[in-house]
Amino acid sequence: MNERERRIGLNEAFFREVNEHIEDLDRTLALQAADLEIVCECARADCFAHVTVPRDVYEHVRSDSTLFLALPGHVAPDAEDVLEEHGAYVVLRKRPDTEAAEVAEATDPRKGPPGFEPGTDGL
Repeated sequence: MNERERRIGLNEAFFREVNEHIEDLDRTLALQAADLEIVCECARADCFAHVTVPRDVYEHVRSDSTLFLALPGHVAPDAEDVLEEHGAYVVLRKRPDTEAAEVAEATDPRKGPPGFEPGTDGL
């Protein structure tokens, strides 16, 4: 097991989870703004930078467990690639043969075991 890749995956999964809570709160309060202000989902444990992304881009990124949103330059090149560049943010994809990708898949809050429905207790 590559400990660095695993740590990258865990750090990014943590920030993805934070952003899911931000998005849930935005939806609950019926704000539904066109843009969503989230926390950078990079591998840096000490990065709490804010990233503003269009809601449709956020939803697109959340549709794939291996995609993350980050500031330009906040890339862990040994575990991920820049898939898209959008000026103020980039879309990162975990390399499929890394521990980071395995962690990203295993910790995706929008996915779960058969019968699981995101946003519910799975029952």
